[in-house]
This record gives sequence, C-alpha cells and structure tokens, in this order.
Amino acid sequence: MLLNADMQAAALNVLVWGVAAVCAGRRPVERTARRGRARAVTLLTLLGLGTLLVLGRITTVVLMGRESLLFVIDRLAVALPSLVLPALAALVCTVPRLLAWARRPSLETRTAAFSPTAVVPVQVTAVGAFVGLWTALVTILAPPLLGPALLIHSAVVLLAALAWFWQTRRWLAARSGPRTRRSVPVRALRAVAAVAAVAVAGTGLANLAAASSRLPASMSMAPPGATAGGHHGGGESVTAAVGTTSVTELTGPRDERPDRRFTLVAKEKTIRLASGRTVRAWAFNGQVPGPDLRMRQGELVEVTVRNELRGANVAVHWHGVDVPNAEDGVPGVTQNAVRPGGTHVYRFRPDESGTHWYHSHQQTSVQQMRGLFGALIIDPPKPRPADHDWFLAMHSWDTEDTEDADSVPALGLADRLERRRAAPGSRVRLRLLNSDRLTHEFSLTGTSFRVTALDGNAVHGPTPVSGQKLALGAGARYDVEFVMPDRPVRLTEVQDFVGARDRGLLISADGRGEVTPDIPSRVFDPTTYGTPAPTPFGPESRFSRTQSTVFDNEIGFYDGRFRITWTVNGKAFPDIPHLTVREGDLVRLRFANRSHFDHPMHLHGHHVLVLSRNGRPVTGSPVWLDTVNVRVGEVWEVAFRADNPGIWMDHCHIGDHAVLGMMTHLSYENVTTPYRVGRETGNRTE
Repeated sequence: MLLNADMQAAALNVLVWGVAAVCAGRRPVERTARRGRARAVTLLTLLGLGTLLVLGRITTVVLMGRESLLFVIDRLAVALPSLVLPALAALVCTVPRLLAWARRPSLETRTAAFSPTAVVPVQVTAVGAFVGLWTALVTILAPPLLGPALLIHSAVVLLAALAWFWQTRRWLAARSGPRTRRSVPVRALRAVAAVAAVAVAGTGLANLAAASSRLPASMSMAPPGATAGGHHGGGESVTAAVGTTSVTELTGPRDERPDRRFTLVAKEKTIRLASGRTVRAWAFNGQVPGPDLRMRQGELVEVTVRNELRGANVAVHWHGVDVPNAEDGVPGVTQNAVRPGGTHVYRFRPDESGTHWYHSHQQTSVQQMRGLFGALIIDPPKPRPADHDWFLAMHSWDTEDTEDADSVPALGLADRLERRRAAPGSRVRLRLLNSDRLTHEFSLTGTSFRVTALDGNAVHGPTPVSGQKLALGAGARYDVEFVMPDRPVRLTEVQDFVGARDRGLLISADGRGEVTPDIPSRVFDPTTYGTPAPTPFGPESRFSRTQSTVFDNEIGFYDGRFRITWTVNGKAFPDIPHLTVREGDLVRLRFANRSHFDHPMHLHGHHVLVLSRNGRPVTGSPVWLDTVNVRVGEVWEVAFRADNPGIWMDHCHIGDHAVLGMMTHLSYENVTTPYRVGRETGNRTE
C-alpha cells in the first residue's frame, strides 16, 4: 500500500511540478490586471499543491523506512534530495515574487516573477520529480549508491546551470521590451518540426534500447574469472583450467550399484480434469503429476530421463534435495538439456528426508506448468506411520476448452471437489505442494491439525493449529497431519474463495457429507510455531559474508521487448553479480521485497535457516527452508553453510519472474562449467 502511494505521489509530483514549470517559464506579455492576478494565483496554487505532494512523498518514504531501510535507501540517496531541495528553493525564491505579482499585477512584477531566481527552482523541481519517478519505475537503484547518486545529482546540477543560463537570456530579452511574434504559419512549421524531431529521436532511442537489451545467443554461467578449457560441444564436457574444478566432476557415485532405479519418460499427452475439461499436457510416464519417486534416506538413487517430446529439450531438477552439483538438472549450468530422442542419467544419495519434488528446469515457466513435475518423497530410517499419506499439488492448467484466457486451478487434476475416505481415528498426512505460479492459501475445516514439516524439514514440537490458513509460495511444501474425527474434514484453497467453493478435498468415513469451508483471517506463521531446538549456527554467529538483496519490478526493454522486468538489487539476469563463496563459509542473506508481487526465492543445493522475519527473530522451531517466499513488503534474514561446491541457481520460483530477470547464481571459488545458455545452445535455464 505504501509502495503504491509512493509511486502515485511520484507521478503526481511530475504532473504538478511539470505544469508549474511550463507556466512559470512563459514569457511575460502585457495583460490586464485581472488576468495577471489570475495567472499568479494559478501558479501559487500549483506550487502549494506541489508542496503538499512533496510532503506526501516524504511521508511515504518515512513510513516505508520504518519497516526497513532497504525499502527506501535509494529514495533517501537520490529521489528525495533531487525533489526536496529545489522545492525548498522554490518556496523561498519563487513564492515571494508570485505573491508580489498577485498583489500588484503589472508588467514589472510579472517580469520579476520571470527572473531565473523565480523560474529555475520550479523547473529543477520538475526535473527532480521526474528523477524520482524514473528511478522508481524504469531504472531501479540499489546499493552501492554512491556512484549512481553522484552521477544523477551532477546531472541535475548541470541541467540547473543550463536552465539558469537559458532563463537569464530570456529574462534579459523580456526586460528589453516585447518580442516580435512570428506569423502563424512559421510558428506551426516550427511546432511540427519540433514534434517530428522528438518523435524521430524517441524512436531511435527506443530501437537502440531494444537492440542493446537482447540477451546473448550463447553465454557462460561460470563466474567472472573462472575459465574452462574451451567451448563445449554436443554435450561433451571439457577439462577445467588448472586450479579449477568443473561441475562435470561434481557427480554422484558412479561405480556403485543403485539401491533404487527409476525411469522418467517425457512425452505429450492429453489429460482430462475432474470436470471433464481437457489439457494438452507434457507428462512423465504418461501421468500428471508424474509418478511418485519414493526412496529411503541414504539410498543411492538412479533416475534415467528419456525425452520423447517433439521439438523441446528437457532437464530434471530435484527440488529441495541437496544433490551433487552435476546432478542438479539445470541446463547450461550443470548439464546440456536432453534433446528429443536423448537420455540422461542422474545419480544421487539423499541425506535428507521429507516431502520434495522434481520438475523440468528447461523453460520452467512453460514445461513445469504443462505438467512435467511430480513428487519425490524420502522416508527417514524410521518413518512415522500414517494410515493415509496423500500428496496434493496445487496447480493451474490451461485447458483446451476454456472460453476465456484464465487457467483452471486444481488439486492435481481435481478442479472439482474431490472426495476421499478415512475411518475415524485414522492418522492422515497431507503433503501439500504449490506447483503453481502464485502464492496459494489453504484452510482445513473440521479438525485441528499439526504442521509437521516445512519444505520437507521436520518441525520440532509441532502443536495443534486451528483458525489459521496456510500460505504456500510457489515451490513450497507443508506436511499437515491430523487424526480423523467422526465428522467430515475439508481442505480448501481460499485465495479465490468464490471459485474454491466448488473444489478442494473432502474427507469422511464414507466419502459423503458436506462442510462449509472456513476462511480464517490469520495466516500461519512458521517462525513462531513449535518449540526451539539447537541449531549449528544462529543470529549471533560470526558470518563470513552478509549480502542484502532488494527485489523490484521495473518497466523497460528486456531481450528486445518492452515489458515489466524483475530485478535483484536493480539488475536483471545476466547482469546480476554472482554471490561467490568459499567452501565452509557461513553466509547471511537479507531479502527485502519492495516490488508488487511475492517472490519465492529458491537456492539450489542448500537449505537456509531463517533468522528473522520483518525484524522479529524466530521464536519457535528452527525453520529450515529451500524456498523462502518473500511476500510484498516483507524482509527476511536467512543463513546457510556453504558446504556443497558448485555453481547453483538462486532464483524466484515463479517462472515468469525468472525468465524476465530474477535469476542469479551462487558460485564457489574455483568452480567453473563448460556448458552455456542461450538461443543457439538449446539450453534455457529459467
């Protein structure tokens, strides 16, 4: 709300101060006293309104700054000084001359109000207002700000000097007497020429910006300074340079007999939702979601992926499993994508347990959403028994027979209310996955429940929960457990409650019955849930590195097209610097979301420990996550141990955000990759 108010104030400042600058800069002409007074009053009104808008922008910045300095540091360094200082000059220098003109309208007082001392502060304030809007929408600024701030303030000072020089000439000319007005045709011709020049210049600059924004056809994801021994070709690895390690060497066990073998075949398939609507999907082994891959912690797992899609490459990522880097399934970083007719073998030994999932990481925004995903469940050495253990994926499907452009939300393929049976007294475990683009909120009506795991990580000392909804960001998992009562229980997605009334999961002894879903207002907070337990590090630990990241959205050209892009510290992929670490480093990350959308940030190959949320430390069970959903206006502080060498993606798990810029990497020193991404390579990491 504050961010929207701040941008609205920025836009209104541009409008009001821009109009005031144009009016103040109009050349004096002889007018009646009445018309002169009206013009002076109009200008005073504009300046008064502009002053209120400046105060409004100061207020929004102060209120956002109370949440976190990360939200407003660019505004404090650039936007506010560019706006407030010239506005103060206008109040001191311009307003007295306008008041004199309003009280004693004459050519003399009007000419005094046309002096550089009166006009230039208004013009520079308009420039400052434009700077504030531009840096909030188009060119987002983020720390370090010293260089950009000096550059922008120097440019404003230069423009002020040019405006002073130009206005001085106009003022002296006005004092010498009225100018001779040119004929109407001449003035019209000059106006047309000016508009044409602006249009040509604008078109040229737009074409130049579009061309310069094009992503390279082929580029390496190796960190700067790391070099491989040559260009890869045809999927063959190359030897890393002396003193470096290639990701091709960071594999799972290759000379041991696997404990479990799976095969995933990617192929097109038309599927039918519960409502009867059909989806032209991409499926693993002919089913959507794909087959459950179930294994035991510590087992050696081998998964063979075969691509039978037509004209599309694939690669499979094991979301939430800290596999060796070469097994991570990121095309262009850890492997080449599997081309049609090809296969790729993954091997890893999971040392964690819990609810995880797998999905294509080649064009994730397309392939995952079309159905290339499934459950990956790792049982601990001593599993907790459950009479019913159900995996439920919240997803949205683009159906072939949908009249409008909206996709159809469903739990798995159930876009209508699904009914299942569970005897009273039986133990029920719901493994909830959000495989969709958006954050989804769920309510469980008819019983209290316990949240026993977050992103597959067990919660210490879970307690009964009721009257709260569960908010899952894209890629997140919650394990929910309860003892079945002697009445029906209903799971409902409540984000869009009007449509959700007709879908969800109803559980009862005979599969019948009706339940009116609750719509809790309170959101479950994992940072205050459960009981504390020891952790290997915490807020008071000594960190090797601390990095603050600010998430924004801006408008401009990206990859040759004008669109909304999603930035990290003011930059979009591939310009976001890698976070480079050494093995053994203890790293602290701060996430601040001042964009207009949630950002579930997923760091591959590692789990992070949540230290605080919105400045409040964790007071319940330790919260270990692989996907941190930073909602609008939130600040999270997390930490991880750099104990899995490689080059790892760190990206927003909303595919549409990753493909439009919100994608970076965690790189270990002296690790490189022979693989490349880009249109010419067949590898699309997002």
